[in-house]
Amino acid sequence: MKNGKLRNLSLGVWVILLGVILMIPGYVYIMSVGDEYEYRQNINEEGVLHISFDEERPEDAERIEVVSAELTGGEAVIRVRSKQKSGKVYVLFASEAEVQEDITHIAVLYVHRNGVITSGDFFGDCTGMLAVNIGFCVYLAVLLGMLIAKLRRSLRSNLYRYRNILYFGLVIFLSAVFLFQLMYLKYRNGAIGMLESAKNVARTMAVVSFPLIAVTAIMVTVSNIQLIRKEGRTWRNMLGCILGIFMGILALMPEILNLFLQRATWIDVHNYSGVGRFVAEFLDYTCGTMAAYLECILLGTIIVSVKAARRIPAFDKDYIIIHGSQIRKDGTLTKLLQSRADRAIEFASMQKAATGKDITFGPSGGKGSDEVISEGEAIRNYLLEQGIPEEQILVEDKSVDTAENLKLSAELIRAQENGEQAKIAFATTNYHVFRAGMLGTSQGLDIEGIGSRTKRYFWVNAFVREFIATIYEERKRHAFMMGMMILLGLALVVMLYISNVVLS
Repeated sequence: MKNGKLRNLSLGVWVILLGVILMIPGYVYIMSVGDEYEYRQNINEEGVLHISFDEERPEDAERIEVVSAELTGGEAVIRVRSKQKSGKVYVLFASEAEVQEDITHIAVLYVHRNGVITSGDFFGDCTGMLAVNIGFCVYLAVLLGMLIAKLRRSLRSNLYRYRNILYFGLVIFLSAVFLFQLMYLKYRNGAIGMLESAKNVARTMAVVSFPLIAVTAIMVTVSNIQLIRKEGRTWRNMLGCILGIFMGILALMPEILNLFLQRATWIDVHNYSGVGRFVAEFLDYTCGTMAAYLECILLGTIIVSVKAARRIPAFDKDYIIIHGSQIRKDGTLTKLLQSRADRAIEFASMQKAATGKDITFGPSGGKGSDEVISEGEAIRNYLLEQGIPEEQILVEDKSVDTAENLKLSAELIRAQENGEQAKIAFATTNYHVFRAGMLGTSQGLDIEGIGSRTKRYFWVNAFVREFIATIYEERKRHAFMMGMMILLGLALVVMLYISNVVLS
């Protein structure tokens, strides 16, 4: 455990060091060329460009000097150089015709103590910023490559780790951020704009994915209607609809929140330097990133769950645990539980044909208050009916859930093998394979799962239940990730506040 934490810590340190190493050259370049800046603005005028400073701000002329100014093709191009004094500068400019009409444009610049000139505010665009943006793109590309490599190693090592879902989600999100950064390279939006790209990606992902979520919600609703007709009306059978509606609302939440705040009377979001604007920025960022995060986690869960459900374990197993579930009132198996037992028998046949090795079946499951016999005994009876010899069956009949299925069955196997390590597989329904494997991995078991098919209308809702259960089991990890998003949102808002208010 400690070694794992050290590895994670070292990875985090390497990520930070890599970012610093790749970004330093860009900032060194800015320091060398940033004392000059070329300001451009379309004003749709021709002729001579007049430059002046605000008469009520004589210190502006002490902070900056105009090197050149020209007006060509309807675009004003003003080249300036910093002097010794730092602070905000307002450069006034207008064409010949605009001077006659008393029209004036304002270029807002900021001179830093090191002489670097930024446009608009303290963290705005500057000469050489493109080098930093390119460095950030390289950093994202390297980080993405590291994550993909780590994901591949993790999948080869153990498919049933929750980190695989997180890795898939991060790869999806970082890929989108990387593509957006490449698209925004030509725009001059400064350091804040570069950091805001994550927020823009999150909002874009939420909006773009909404039609897909809406279609999915409709499909899940249709599936749930079929499920309710066949299995009864319970809140569990409506989880698919609930999740679809929740994800749809979450995807639109930034837009809904923005419309609400724009019309609100209790908070002023229109004041450029007011508190309301920064509160709105924080809420917008937080809602957008959390929606994108959950969407990426859902996509990661789907990908890993499908891989787990379709995987066939290696043909070297000594035991195969059959996970129990509700049995009929007469003690026979339901179709769902029968499909699990049949899948275990099928795997045993495949292994026998491939390697000649027999396997011991481990039916597992205790007796519920409404069941006449234990689930393990019911599965045992079915196996005997299918011609499986008694000596190839090891029954576990005390467990009450999936985790205990694995734990108690593993204890029986260890006792059977006199403490020797056995190779174990498990059979369950396809939607349940990943979570069962994850629970086994958390117990230190080296196991592989095989999934049985189930009816499509049941699979969708059951997968949603598994997704929610998995999210709940890893709630601390998700709480940490969302806490990090909140902190990043606060950091971005603080940067905006410092730039627009404190240093204005």
